[in-house]
Amino acid sequence: MIDQPIRESISIEGHLGPIRAVSSPLVLEISPLTVFIGPQGTGKSLVSQLLYFFRDAQYLISGHSKQDVPDVSVTKVIEGIRSGENSSGSFSSFVMGKSVNIQYIRKQTDQPDRDWTITYHEQNRQIIPKNKLRKEIESWLTKVADNPASSGEIQSQAVFVPAERSFFSRLINSAPQSLGSRDLPITMREFTRVLFKAADTHQKWQEEKDGELPLEASEIEDIIARELRGRAVFSRKGSYARRWQWMPEQSERPIEIEMASSGQMETWPMVSMAQAMFGWEPWQRPLFIHIEEPETHLHPSAQVAIAKLLAYLCNKGFRLVITTHSLFILYVLNNLVLAAQNLQNKDFSGLPVASQRLNPNLLSAYLFSDGTAISIRDRESGELDESKLSSVLGNLEMEYNHIQAYDILWS
Repeated sequence: MIDQPIRESISIEGHLGPIRAVSSPLVLEISPLTVFIGPQGTGKSLVSQLLYFFRDAQYLISGHSKQDVPDVSVTKVIEGIRSGENSSGSFSSFVMGKSVNIQYIRKQTDQPDRDWTITYHEQNRQIIPKNKLRKEIESWLTKVADNPASSGEIQSQAVFVPAERSFFSRLINSAPQSLGSRDLPITMREFTRVLFKAADTHQKWQEEKDGELPLEASEIEDIIARELRGRAVFSRKGSYARRWQWMPEQSERPIEIEMASSGQMETWPMVSMAQAMFGWEPWQRPLFIHIEEPETHLHPSAQVAIAKLLAYLCNKGFRLVITTHSLFILYVLNNLVLAAQNLQNKDFSGLPVASQRLNPNLLSAYLFSDGTAISIRDRESGELDESKLSSVLGNLEMEYNHIQAYDILWS
């Protein structure tokens, strides 16, 4: 991992699916913990996936496309992030005008600045890397062509945790080979690779430490295990050797991972991965983590725990992008920001511990709606303005009052 300060932004110019940035570009500043929230189909995952491509472009292009033409390579990878290789889907379906420009800028101490742009022309259905990025890709592809084994030496800088996590629970024991199928998007295949690596780490801990976890992995378990009513374990011997299982709370008898609850099946992959990363050498850990809907199928109290886990990872130096529909996530993040401002370094019973408190300068959040995305972070307080998201609650309250007053108003 890299400790130097990083400044990132992504901008979209043009009409890209639900995002209509025609008169002026949509520019999003990316913080160490960035939250994308809003209704379905507003572009949250689309922007997160594009950002994932830029952050890990060398690894993705070198590993998933060995073409000798940058245009073909970039098109193949970006479309592969959203769909499998045998899909007939095309990224061009998102381009509503002649072209769309997408720019990624990254400034980092002691590292070359990145100012990369891709242009999607609707007519020829190809994504064109421009100028600096094109030269970079040409050098990557030349290196792989000269030495094919070199693609395996490139370390991934990012991991994308997809929303379909129960899918992994269903297949990771019974049909693990299917999780590497080219019918699946690159994001799912790459997350499978990370899960297998996490399994090796958890097994190593059981063999060398008799199940005792390193400090950070133990702290993560303290954050989440109680609310999940158990934890995932990786068996090392017996009929379930090399298989993931679920250990229910207050039990020493594990069950098959696919027999866990829907919320447990959705959550254990990202929790086990988060723990395992602290068993890897710092240079092996992905700096960037993208998580889609971490709250899926979770009770509100478990959503609170997940939000605290996100803050914990951010404070450990990871840079996270989260897509969510959960107001609970925002409420918790606001509490963690306030705790960082008011509690200093003191610990109080029943209040967020120091490792989970969130410096407001580390947080940003954007509401995706009506063709654009707007910041909901108050510049003065650093808190997130959840009132911009509460119209649904307001409408329900109004409807409730009308129903209550039915006899008076309409009888």
